[in-house]
Amino acid sequence: MQTGTLSTMPNGSRSHSVGDPSRGRIRLLVVDDHPAVRRGLQQLLEDQLDFHVTAVCATGESAVARAEREWIDVAIVDYHLGGRNGLWVSRKLKKLPRPPRVIIYSAYASDHLAVSCVVGGVDALLNKGGLGSELCDAIRAVAAGRRLLPRVPQPLAEMLRRRLDEIEQPIFGMLLAGISRVEIGRTLGLTTDELASREATMLRKLEALPGEVADPLRGQRRVDVERPIPQRLAPASAPFNESTPYA
Repeated sequence: MQTGTLSTMPNGSRSHSVGDPSRGRIRLLVVDDHPAVRRGLQQLLEDQLDFHVTAVCATGESAVARAEREWIDVAIVDYHLGGRNGLWVSRKLKKLPRPPRVIIYSAYASDHLAVSCVVGGVDALLNKGGLGSELCDAIRAVAAGRRLLPRVPQPLAEMLRRRLDEIEQPIFGMLLAGISRVEIGRTLGLTTDELASREATMLRKLEALPGEVADPLRGQRRVDVERPIPQRLAPASAPFNESTPYA
């Protein structure tokens, strides 16, 4: 696998040398802790003429380190990585000067995980049970500025909202509604750092499975938080161009 040569511009941004094989192609970072999955994804993606696999990593920490050195357009990240999970990786990548788009590619994709992806700044959530062509299409879509996240069922959103405090609840509602973080901060009078800190706290509460936190709906009709999401996702109607940093 070839890796393009990077040079640093006077303003500190990264550029590619003239002989860079990735020029004109979507530069990809693959992150998965299973060797066979990494090999399979790399082969699938390298067979696409418009893709260039810039880096393949087994851990979240190594992925972030590579993204700090390499120019990445789209990161395909497994959720369960053995150490830091895919949402941690996403939030770290979104802090970079030129944050890549992030696809969480998981065998455990569910409505519950979709909620955490919205709060974690993820651009797409895909089920590993889908076709390879669906992943390729999703990469092209997010590289073009689209978001591919399933609509969260209202009963689940309400159940998870009750885990949050009175400041976090409006943030949660606006994120689910697709309101930009810039607008959320302006509306609620929060700085970028304050909003990022709130989101980190929210994720810790939202990612917990039933039984790991007090259940506000105990005794009522159960909500299936682990219902698998459909393998085919309809793209969002509007481009997603926000690049607000995350903590």
